[in-house]
Amino acid sequence: MITVEKTPTGIAELDRLLNGGVPKGSATLIAGGPGTGKTITAAQFLYNGATVYNEKGLLVSFNESAQIFKRFMLSLGWDFERLEKEGKIKILDFISIKKMSLDVLLDMILEESRSFGAKRMVVDSITALTIAFTERVEVRATISLMQKLLRRLDCTSFLIAETPWGEDKLGSGIEEFVADGIIKLETLPVRGELRRRLMILKMRGTSHDMKFYQYVISERDGIVITPYPEVV
Repeated sequence: MITVEKTPTGIAELDRLLNGGVPKGSATLIAGGPGTGKTITAAQFLYNGATVYNEKGLLVSFNESAQIFKRFMLSLGWDFERLEKEGKIKILDFISIKKMSLDVLLDMILEESRSFGAKRMVVDSITALTIAFTERVEVRATISLMQKLLRRLDCTSFLIAETPWGEDKLGSGIEEFVADGIIKLETLPVRGELRRRLMILKMRGTSHDMKFYQYVISERDGIVITPYPEVV
């Protein structure tokens, strides 16, 4: 029996559902609508990597500036500014990329990841990346190039994707074919209030729990998943 080496997320209950973490070197899609905690989940993955597992992390941001990200994370008790200064985290801020070709952008990410020695990477978000290049390249071609980039990197990646309101597809509907794994986050109305739940839709090369689990977003602990599956 082949043993798959795992990269723990550091989110205890999620790692239990994943039987130890995500496969090392894999690309996992974190998909969900607004307010589901996608960025927080991915940030925990990077923060725990740097502070608990001594693994350098690279954040590639297309959604918000590095300063806004760090300010938001500090409100949760996670000091990414300090981790940057200590050389454990690097943030690539690509909010304005209109003058950069896709090939140049991906080559830059590849070089930065290799030179920094990143073992974990987050792309926030792959949806924003595809939107930025709709005038110059097809979405499918963009995703294909991103897939080739990830295969060349020696790190474990989380790709954030926006789930459109009222639709079942993840992002543009193509991202899921790039990812080795998919973790879906969603909000549902339950007895007059919105509740959050999580499900691991797929994780290539390893077994995993396939039930729905409720979770909350805690000010200091980030994503906290209930240890008991939903009763449907």
